[in-house]
Amino acid sequence: MKTIFRRSFSGFVVVIIILAVLAPLLIYNSIRSRLNALAVSNLSRTAEALEYTFAPLLERDRVALDSIADALGSRLDLRITLISRDGTVLADSEEQPDSMENHRTRPEVIAAFNGETGTSSRRSETLDREMLYVAIPVHVDGSIPVVIRTSLFFSDQQLLLNDILVDMLIVMAAVLLAGLVFAWFSSRSYAGPIREVADATRRAGEGDYSVRIPPFRIRELDALAGDINSMISRTDELIQELSRNSNKLDAILDSIVEGLVVLDPAGRIVATNRSFRRMSGSFETDEGTLYLDMVSDGSFRDFFNQVLNEGLDSGEITTGGRIYSARTARVPGTQNCVLTFRDITEISETVRVKREFAANASHELRTPLTSIKGYAETVLEDMEGPGRRYMKTILRNTDRLIRIVEDMRILSELEQPMTSLDLEETDLTLLIGGTLELFRSQAEEKGLELLFESERESVKAMIDRFRIEQVFINLIENAVKYTTDGSVTVRVSARAGFVTAVVSDTGTGISEEHLSRLFERFYVVDKARSRSRGGTGLGLAIVKHIVGLHGGWIRVSSTPGSGSMFTVGLPAEPPAPG
Repeated sequence: MKTIFRRSFSGFVVVIIILAVLAPLLIYNSIRSRLNALAVSNLSRTAEALEYTFAPLLERDRVALDSIADALGSRLDLRITLISRDGTVLADSEEQPDSMENHRTRPEVIAAFNGETGTSSRRSETLDREMLYVAIPVHVDGSIPVVIRTSLFFSDQQLLLNDILVDMLIVMAAVLLAGLVFAWFSSRSYAGPIREVADATRRAGEGDYSVRIPPFRIRELDALAGDINSMISRTDELIQELSRNSNKLDAILDSIVEGLVVLDPAGRIVATNRSFRRMSGSFETDEGTLYLDMVSDGSFRDFFNQVLNEGLDSGEITTGGRIYSARTARVPGTQNCVLTFRDITEISETVRVKREFAANASHELRTPLTSIKGYAETVLEDMEGPGRRYMKTILRNTDRLIRIVEDMRILSELEQPMTSLDLEETDLTLLIGGTLELFRSQAEEKGLELLFESERESVKAMIDRFRIEQVFINLIENAVKYTTDGSVTVRVSARAGFVTAVVSDTGTGISEEHLSRLFERFYVVDKARSRSRGGTGLGLAIVKHIVGLHGGWIRVSSTPGSGSMFTVGLPAEPPAPG
């Protein structure tokens, strides 16, 4: 690849050579052409002058004419030839006329006898030399008996041209030499600054931001140098700022309690923090390292593999006696993946203890509560007066405790990791219709209308019949319980692989601030009213767990004073295991 100096210098050299050679050639040809024209003009004027000399002497003999031609040719330093119409040479200043051949066919002679001035340049057959000829007619009494031809040797003109050519070659060589020197220094004056600019940008690209380009005498290059210096200075500032921000980011990442690692699509490490390295037993922190070379723990390796190859979004990792909750997220604008790991060992242990406590407490409380209820019912039969009212209160609260214990047992059972479903194809129109009939008498006592709607005669799904029946018992019971007038409606439909059931009422409704917590255990909207109606605060939590085990969802919408609507979605096919 050529350098800018070589390109510039070679361009100058080509132009200088062309001008140094072409200009002299053009000038030389122009001078030669002008000399030739001048010679023709002189010969023509001389021949015209000789016409007046020879015209009166044509009657003399040929010897006299030749003598006059010799004398005039010698004085004028020209060759003078007198030619008759038949081409005979009557007189010639250089040769004997009698020895010369007929000139009738000479082009300049033919033109002269036609009344024109004839010119020609050729090698003379008589003298064997290059010559220039000019012939004019001699008019006598309206006729042209003879023509006068003047000529000169080209060698005389060539001597002058040779002198001019030598002078031009000297000038051409001087111009060429001066041009080459100028081209050399001019090319260096351009190439030098550009080389300095290139060297400065290279050093800046290698990380040396202290480099600066000196000013130049060329305005455009000086402006370019100033812009590049400003760019290098600004780049230095940006690099320092990025370095500070990077240090801050590293400090922030290392201060995060959760483990964090960023992977590119090929599984190379982009960034990690101290917590992750401690969790996974990793000590290698170089960016670009494959996770297989950095992470030694098999559980973390398996999770990374699932994230990269299967698109896993979350999961749990158990290793070294600790449990970690993992989450993944994609970095916007890139294909990198951020993975975070939270130590949930204590939380998982607390949940396990609470689950076991709930299961054990519900199991241990069932027997004494049943006994209390039995003895209270026995005592109530023999009681009279005010004591009877107190005993009914005891029985009512005992029933509520029994329901709470039973709901706790069911919820604890649903929360067990190994809980399984007894799936079978079930017609939901029959199941929900039968469940609705259980509350027919209770609704009629309150003056409520129970409605059931289905877009199909039969809507089937693979479900645990007993569990789903619990769902709709809870929802319909709540709807009847908290509706004082109007109706309770259940609608069943099927869409895109899902079966949807909507339980709506015209009751008092629920305020918006309660909706987000409605499915929490023991959460009740109105504690006093719920207690008076025997509510436990666990029914909707049980509903949510059962629907979740089926791979479905439940949503609620409500407006105070206009009623509530619970929507349950269940997959028509059984959920995938795990």
